[in-house]
Amino acid sequence: MTTDTTRAVRTFLWQRLGIWAVGGALWGMSLILAAIFTPLGDRVRDIWTSPERLERIEEKLDLMITDVRRATGEDRVIRQTPGLSYVTEPVRVGDLIVMNIVAERTALGRDCQLVDSQSLFTDGTNVTTPGRRAAEGAPRRQIDDVPTRIRVELIPPPNLQPGRVELYLALEYRCGERTVFDRTDSVTYQLLPRAAGD
Repeated sequence: MTTDTTRAVRTFLWQRLGIWAVGGALWGMSLILAAIFTPLGDRVRDIWTSPERLERIEEKLDLMITDVRRATGEDRVIRQTPGLSYVTEPVRVGDLIVMNIVAERTALGRDCQLVDSQSLFTDGTNVTTPGRRAAEGAPRRQIDDVPTRIRVELIPPPNLQPGRVELYLALEYRCGERTVFDRTDSVTYQLLPRAAGD
């Protein structure tokens, strides 16, 4: 090959290389512009940020699940049937208290055993005072998976003032290796003064 032919081939190849480079650059620029200004760009951006978005969605879902469990009572060991728990009245100062509870075990409390309970009374002085069970010892009965009526006899503290009294039970459960604390819903009753002849 002669130098003119070699030079012509070399020039031709450099021109082709330049054309391919410009074509590649234009193609790359158009791809970048398409990625930015078209739905394809939105799709690429969504794919790029999806792990963070999924994490935020999971956090919101966890909060919603917690709120639903709290609203339905599933975050507790037992769930009381609204309006069916009460104290048998009339009750006078010094009388034994009979608390009637209708409750069922939740999915969380399925494998839990009631270990202890403590009655807590609040009268008009707004001071919470513990009472005690009339029958000492460990609780004799466990709550079932279906609504169960339980009758609890309690000895109130001697310093309760006549009037409106609020009562609930603080409960201690053994759930596998863990100790879990729960409480019953509060019930109120009217404590009457001792009759004059008593």
